[in-house]
Amino acid sequence: MTVALKTLFTKRIILFISLGLIAFMLYFSYFVGVIGVIDLIKRANLLYYMAAFIAFLVAVFFSSLTWHSLLSSLSVKTSVRRVLLFMWVGMFFDVTVPEPGWSGDLLKVYMLAKTSGQESGRIAASVVGQKVIGMVVTIVDLILGLALLAWSYVLPSLVLTFVAIVLSLSIFSLFIVVYLSAKPRATKRILEWLIRAVFFIRRSRWNSMDFRLKAERMLNSFHEGIRTLSADKKALARPVAFSLLSWAFDVSVVFLTFTALGCPVPVDKVLIVYALTGTLQSIGISFLGFTEIIVSSSYTVLGVPLALSLSATLLTRAVTLWFKLILAYVAFQWAGLKILLEKSTKTNAWQT
Repeated sequence: MTVALKTLFTKRIILFISLGLIAFMLYFSYFVGVIGVIDLIKRANLLYYMAAFIAFLVAVFFSSLTWHSLLSSLSVKTSVRRVLLFMWVGMFFDVTVPEPGWSGDLLKVYMLAKTSGQESGRIAASVVGQKVIGMVVTIVDLILGLALLAWSYVLPSLVLTFVAIVLSLSIFSLFIVVYLSAKPRATKRILEWLIRAVFFIRRSRWNSMDFRLKAERMLNSFHEGIRTLSADKKALARPVAFSLLSWAFDVSVVFLTFTALGCPVPVDKVLIVYALTGTLQSIGISFLGFTEIIVSSSYTVLGVPLALSLSATLLTRAVTLWFKLILAYVAFQWAGLKILLEKSTKTNAWQT
């Protein structure tokens, strides 16, 4: 990893943390007394709260098993340890790069293809397969939470409209991903548009033929991988099971946080808010400050006291954002060092 790249990401993280702190301070000072929130957090049960950190780590582990299982179905051989490392690196990019949640996935494909020497198209198919499974789980979570809420409470029309919009966006995003994965012509058409756009900008300075051949080879491998996954329904049973376990442990972080504060919250409220934030993140309109406001406001609308909503949001995000960011940054540094060492070993062997 170059010094310039390290400096870039260090500055990004500092800016990221600073903006987050400013957003929190403004929001708290305007809507609720900071002292009330701090008071609740001080009384939190540390045993339950530490269990939330463990649950988060287990969720990441099962998510890694989901990806590893899909890779195995596509005959891409790699270790669980390597998959877990690249999962953390991907999460680092998802947290720090403001885009629709694909930067981490693209990096996972690149790093695994680079270090394993296997087809990037098949690796991309496994990543997209995991993405689709995750999106389906989130949509089902959202529908289940909404159904439970509608059964137990009379929801304001504004809440129903907001949930309906988020659900529609989520289903639309899933449709786009599935459509592009299943239709080679659609992806080749997008490739043509991309080549024309780059050629228009760079003109004669770029020879598109080599890029076209590599991209088409990768897309053919990708679509072949997608067909392999969709054809063998039994092979999907394991990754789906691992994904559900990952989701269950991830949701349990919220339950454990509320329990640590001495105020367990009904399942339906947790499910709907968890699904809302997960959906916003998957479609790329979730970022620091905005997510916290959406989460705490959603709990408040559903009848959770504001001070408790903010306290639970802060403690949950400490696990699912800041703790994740620290570990993911360490993984990012370690992965870069590992790749450099592997390159150095290969170069020395070739020279010998």
